[in-house]
Amino acid sequence: MTTWLSRRIGERWLFWCLVTYAVNQTGMNLLRPMVSYRALDLGVDPASLGLLSASFAIAPLIVALKIGRWIDAIGERPFILAGTVVMGVAGLGLAAAGEAAWIFVLFALLGLGHLMITVAVQGMVARGSDERSYDARFAALTFTGSVGQLGGPIIAGLVAGQGSPEETGRALMVGGLIELIAILAILMIRSPAAERQVRGAVRAKGPSLASILRTPGVLRAIVVSTTVLSAIDIMVIYLPAIGQERGWTASLVGLLLALRASASMLSRLALGPASRRFSRKSLLTWSMAVSAISLVAIPFAGPVPFMAVLMLTSGAGLGIGQPLSLSWIAALAAPGARATALSVRLMGNRVGQVALPVLAGTMALTAGAAGVLGVTGLVVGLSLALVYGGLGQKPAATTTTTTTTTGSGSA
Repeated sequence: MTTWLSRRIGERWLFWCLVTYAVNQTGMNLLRPMVSYRALDLGVDPASLGLLSASFAIAPLIVALKIGRWIDAIGERPFILAGTVVMGVAGLGLAAAGEAAWIFVLFALLGLGHLMITVAVQGMVARGSDERSYDARFAALTFTGSVGQLGGPIIAGLVAGQGSPEETGRALMVGGLIELIAILAILMIRSPAAERQVRGAVRAKGPSLASILRTPGVLRAIVVSTTVLSAIDIMVIYLPAIGQERGWTASLVGLLLALRASASMLSRLALGPASRRFSRKSLLTWSMAVSAISLVAIPFAGPVPFMAVLMLTSGAGLGIGQPLSLSWIAALAAPGARATALSVRLMGNRVGQVALPVLAGTMALTAGAAGVLGVTGLVVGLSLALVYGGLGQKPAATTTTTTTTTGSGSA
């Protein structure tokens, strides 16, 4: 079974890498909503839940660049394993926590583990793949992430039941155990054929943040990636508010959000074949154009069927945008600095996820919830200029340092 699947997606290491990521994301998306329940049970004020959410992003913002450098120097597999262990321990700790202060500490630890896994898995896919296969393989990676984003909340709902402290504690324990189960898949990962066989001396100092951002096209790619991810977050946050304004039931809003998520998953499945026929620039241009038009149309969408169509089209467009932005940055970064560049992308995403919803909330005071999505669509549309100005530039030169690279995946 695994041999057949690995042939379908490329190589055996990639299959187990995707399995690991799917299991990790399942545990992650089980733990995150349950943490809020645990915090409330321990007396955290509802107004302070925003601070709790910020604690998850603080660790990546502080150490992302350093983690990326270490991954480039040492290798991805140790950090996939370490991040998984950190997340598993944090999940079990959250289940046992008896004081609110520990919730903040352990949730920050969960964010650190998530950073390590995310950057290491993305770096392994980039390092072990030829640039021509980036779009298809990053599409497969983000698809497996979507599977976890769908499965985690479902398992959480089944285990947590009515949401009593005992039930949420049990759900947190299950989430931690799921993370630790991923270790079995990690043990099956072997270095890609294209992995450099001799890394050379570990570099004491990798590329600086400024040098990465000065790489032609990288800053544009990070801004586009942040715009796409933030648009998804804003849609999830504000669609319930639109539903409340228009008298929709919570189940209807949930169905619309499920349509968006399903469209994203299906578009990522289709990206592999599409990338063999169309250029990355064309695919990203069309996907963002469709997303922008769909979001701008939301304030004017009256009947529910029309809104359902807009959820499908925006979901498909935004779903393609995320893996293509990964491919874009991986192709531009120097071979020995891909994980570092991807970690900078994650830093940008975290900043956007914190800042843009705050700006959206300010806009909502005057434009209303639907108006926020309309303005978000305009921002996505404006970022098309960055796609035209950035994509198509040559990758960074393979300069460098004491690190030795071999294999076709290093190109």
